[in-house]
Amino acid sequence: MFKYTLLLLILLPFSIFAQVSITGRVSDIITHKPIGFASVILSNSSVGNRTDTTGVFVLRNVKPGQYELVASIVGYEAYHVTLMVGNANLTLPPIELLPKSVTLNEVVIKPDAEWFRNLEIFKTELLGEGPASKQCRILNPDIVHLRFDESKNQLIGSSDDFIEIENKALGYRIKYLLNTFNKDYNKNMIFYEGSVLFEDLPTSSPEQAERYKQARDKAYYGSMQHFLKAALHNHAEEDGFKVLKMVKIPNPKRPTDEQIKAKIAYFNTIGSYTRASEDSIYNQERLKRLPKTIFSVVPDPPVYPSIYVKHTTQRGVYVLSYTDYMYVMYTRNLDNSSNELVYRPPNTPNYETSILTFSEPNVFFDDNGHVMNPLALITEGAWGKDRVSAMLPIDYEPADAKK
Repeated sequence: MFKYTLLLLILLPFSIFAQVSITGRVSDIITHKPIGFASVILSNSSVGNRTDTTGVFVLRNVKPGQYELVASIVGYEAYHVTLMVGNANLTLPPIELLPKSVTLNEVVIKPDAEWFRNLEIFKTELLGEGPASKQCRILNPDIVHLRFDESKNQLIGSSDDFIEIENKALGYRIKYLLNTFNKDYNKNMIFYEGSVLFEDLPTSSPEQAERYKQARDKAYYGSMQHFLKAALHNHAEEDGFKVLKMVKIPNPKRPTDEQIKAKIAYFNTIGSYTRASEDSIYNQERLKRLPKTIFSVVPDPPVYPSIYVKHTTQRGVYVLSYTDYMYVMYTRNLDNSSNELVYRPPNTPNYETSILTFSEPNVFFDDNGHVMNPLALITEGAWGKDRVSAMLPIDYEPADAKK
């Protein structure tokens, strides 16, 4: 599951709007003294800064849209607030941070062999399996808290400060304040959630800067961010996406439980066992282990954005909703790994494919194509394998969109 950690304001391209500034002040909620050098970011964007010695901060070059502002510093609880940014500069009310409670005589546990094993699993699951993950590394792994919950068969993680990830594939240094990481071995699911800031890595030449730009554009096209923005503007097909209805149907190869039970009972009551009867009982047990339902994709008609994207009463917030599974193909990329999906229609080209499962009726997203309640959506396939290594700022625009 990704949270993926997956907000929108459209009508006109962002490029015609003025970029604005956000100003505020951070202080201690108890002493009311200013807090200097606190991190203040717009989560999942490239906008962030630190407070000065008087607790004041300024965030510049903010594009219109909905954002989560996060203020944090070691020793305090992180502060979160949702902002809707328009075309005018914003001055925020005072931000007051609550000191974390300190436990006396706290025992510091040094990393051991189990922690290092868990760290390797954590890095693989957080960074993803795409080609970009091979060019990513965590610079400060010692701040990651990891533990294995044997009763739940889950690997659980978090961090008190920003995990710094160097992504040389896309040219970003990612600062990730990890609230929750959960790898559930029983359900074979991954969930992670936190606040993210993107910073550009320095470039040594114009050619390197161009390579980063091309890599970022490649990561953007076909992503969920691209899909949601295209669907919102009702040009998903024009942008290369094809959405089909996916359903569960009774497995035609599996008899009903009642039929299997009756067959087994019949063979058990035969006076003497024969090889044929033994084979028949074995065959019924084999049929019993088959799944009761299988996936089936309805090839026609396609599912259009008017069916699964709706507006809400809140400006800049939209709903992705569908009663069945969504089978999303990006027809401009081929991907042989799509054959590993839970189901693939016969005679279908190896398009880059993702499957969306709705764990809640409504998935909310904004103008930037950023999912606001990621627990409501489970992703499989292309969108489920890249993860942090393919993440882009929510305010990212590919080169041709800026023209």
